[in-house]
Amino acid sequence: MLNRRAILIGLCFPLMAASPFWEDGESGIVKEIIDGDSFILESGLVVRLAQIEAPRLRDDVPISQKARDFLANLVKDKKVKLKYGGLRRDKMGRALAQVYIANEIWVQGEILKAGYARVHTYIDNRSHIQDFWLVEREARRNGRGVWSDPMFQARFATTEALSGSEGSFQLVEGKIEKVLHGETLVKLCFGNDETKDVCAIIPRQSWKLWGDNNLDDFTGLNIRVRGRINGPQIARITKKGRNLPAHGPSIWLDHPEQVEFLII
Repeated sequence: MLNRRAILIGLCFPLMAASPFWEDGESGIVKEIIDGDSFILESGLVVRLAQIEAPRLRDDVPISQKARDFLANLVKDKKVKLKYGGLRRDKMGRALAQVYIANEIWVQGEILKAGYARVHTYIDNRSHIQDFWLVEREARRNGRGVWSDPMFQARFATTEALSGSEGSFQLVEGKIEKVLHGETLVKLCFGNDETKDVCAIIPRQSWKLWGDNNLDDFTGLNIRVRGRINGPQIARITKKGRNLPAHGPSIWLDHPEQVEFLII
């Protein structure tokens, strides 16, 4: 049977913001706000708020400016403390941090609670995910911030619902009709035609992260997955002679925290 506790899906822990569990990092005054989830300290260090994603700043997306303004009102000209629970720097040298004001106010939590970001974990930054999910869920149920905008709400796991969303970060919900095992991947199929329907793909290098869970137990379950949407793939053979089967729009699942069970 699928060990739901082991893969941190659907847990109901009280919000603790995990402050004692993060590793202490730099402190500094926030000098400049870049967008809804990043800012610059007086030291020049660029900080990216780990494990959340606010709308990208665009003139044609009003909620993105509101998200930036919310972060500005929260931290601009204030002293903040950075804490770490995963990879500390990205390829651009930005700090990937949990951020606290006066070591008490959890900035990610405040943003999620107001609905100005969605939870977005990475394989190297996915710690204490249950705290993030609980705050996001409250904002979603109350239609706050991005959750009042169809652009950011969870989508059905159908090709029609995901049309035009290639390359964007989305939350996708549906029932797993079947699970297919290949040499290099496991496909969670949201339909009976695996060559055309939406699927979630777990690559071989990530299988160990799922521990002793039997992925076949996903069959028949309603789940929510989150990640970047990839376009459909036609069947082809790689230069190394590997057969790549056809599939519809897909989401790459390289860590278990991208998945939540849904109770329908």
